[in-house]
Amino acid sequence: MTDTISVASGDLLPMSVDKMGFLIDKLFDDCAPVQFVRELTKNCVESIMRLREPTGEIRWDVDWKRLDLTGQVKMCVIDTGDGMTGPEMVQYINKLSASISRQSKTGNFGVGAKISAAPLNHEGLVYLSWKHGKGSMIHLQFDKQKGVYGLRRLNGEFWAPLQDDIKPEPIRDHGTMVVLLGPDTEANTADAPPKALMPRKWILRYLNTKFFRFPEGVAVKAREGWNLPRGDRHNFLRTVTGQGPWLNENSQEKGVVRLPQTKATAHWWIVKAEADFDSGHYAPGGHVAALYHDELYEMVTGNAGYARLQAFGVVFGCERVVIYVEPENGKSQEVTANTARSHLMIENEPLQWSAYAGEFRQNMPDELAAYMDEIGLSARHSDHRQAIRERLNSIKDLFRFGRYRPKPSGSYRIPEDHDNAGGSAGLDTQREKEWKSGGSGGQGGRKGDVYALFTDEGGVPAERVDKSIEPDVTWVTAEDGSRADGDLEDRAARYLADQNMLLINGDFRAFTDMTERWEKLYDYVPGAKATIKDVVREWFEQQLIETVMSAHALAGCRRWSEQEVAELWTESALTAAVLPRYHINLNIKRMLGQRLGKLRDAA
Repeated sequence: MTDTISVASGDLLPMSVDKMGFLIDKLFDDCAPVQFVRELTKNCVESIMRLREPTGEIRWDVDWKRLDLTGQVKMCVIDTGDGMTGPEMVQYINKLSASISRQSKTGNFGVGAKISAAPLNHEGLVYLSWKHGKGSMIHLQFDKQKGVYGLRRLNGEFWAPLQDDIKPEPIRDHGTMVVLLGPDTEANTADAPPKALMPRKWILRYLNTKFFRFPEGVAVKAREGWNLPRGDRHNFLRTVTGQGPWLNENSQEKGVVRLPQTKATAHWWIVKAEADFDSGHYAPGGHVAALYHDELYEMVTGNAGYARLQAFGVVFGCERVVIYVEPENGKSQEVTANTARSHLMIENEPLQWSAYAGEFRQNMPDELAAYMDEIGLSARHSDHRQAIRERLNSIKDLFRFGRYRPKPSGSYRIPEDHDNAGGSAGLDTQREKEWKSGGSGGQGGRKGDVYALFTDEGGVPAERVDKSIEPDVTWVTAEDGSRADGDLEDRAARYLADQNMLLINGDFRAFTDMTERWEKLYDYVPGAKATIKDVVREWFEQQLIETVMSAHALAGCRRWSEQEVAELWTESALTAAVLPRYHINLNIKRMLGQRLGKLRDAA
């Protein structure tokens, strides 16, 4: 492909592209490691859907004829779609933004396969296509000396006719095969790329987790065990279904929740406990994604998936829950994917996950609530709230940090240029009201940088707007099933700000080490373990509550943005808050002395 200058049309010289190779490589940098699998598969699907009777097959397989002829192992994708002639392939494959399907902002861009596959295959992408029974071939390659991508000349033309004996299964009268040659002739393109999940089943896993489902009549298959002898039962083509059919088959409950305020629909599933989570064919429970045109975007799994599910209100048992949010696409809002097909945008803005989560919590399905209640019953622990509240009540003035807002009848006068101003936008709960002192007790207030602390010199009338926010607390452990395996691993706690909820990891080693220490010191007291565990948790719980409340007290002043305040209750920050243990240990010692008696001198 050579760089060209567009021919002027009328009084306008159309813009052209200089250094096309650089542009392709730059766009490739935004692609996911195996995005080319999605792009080539999507092209195959569209070629089948263009048929008069849109049924057909797509195979991700080894190019067996090439392997027999050359010994080279190259991955290919084959479809039984409408196929292309040689001139059509020259037209559509050798232009960066060109597609035989209709291009649109919300549909096919015509660039995906080229930018995601060509930079990985400098040796080339070979297209073999049959249309009306006649086969043609092109070879898209990278010229290292010139730094450009383009079609290789074949017998004078940039395409060549093919004999039928090279036609692969399952193509008959029409279809296309694309062979990935890799960076050089020796490359084995059937091997998984470095960042691919499930290396032995990398194409299967990727397709199942990228696509929600495929159109009816389109069968998709991927080769497993290609390196085993042909004829071995473990060397076969496995059907790819997409995530949706697997979830529907393996869920004990499922449903949809309309989210009218955020213009979306949430699809949810509770996966059966006995479902096969270990095969690697699908993403197991415990994840969230966006659903758009039967494809999945922005999927978060593992610890990040658990955290997002908890933001949606699924606090317990999140490892078996899946939520897909499908934004409404129409006149009210336009949904598009970025060029790399990795994220969705609404009116060119990122998806508002916190807004989706908040509306879903308000419309929590009864089945999900009952599921969580069942698990939550086993996570009930001693309630330390009253004891902690009584202790903190004596120093509640320290959690205020003095913020003010103007009010004509206010009892304070403040200047207009001090840092400490505005009010907390925190949740107004019953517990907050218990912390407020008498007086007008105004709530809310704007955040800003124009109000100040009390001063004797001039200023404007103001009232104090501080609120102490005491979070709800739940201890979670792997033993009672309230903490999913891998969630909060070696972290002390997670704070769900939107719900004002603090989840404390009872398995964190700072807590268990302290518990074991005092169990050894009181090993002569029968039944002491339950008391020791309760006391240890109470004091660490107080430390974490104080951390969250103190962070809230900083909110709303010029020196602390909302993002900076939120950094104070990240999992890492909350873990750091409980690492100093000298004073906690002293308080535990004092309380255990009151409940279990003074330690023996020998201890």
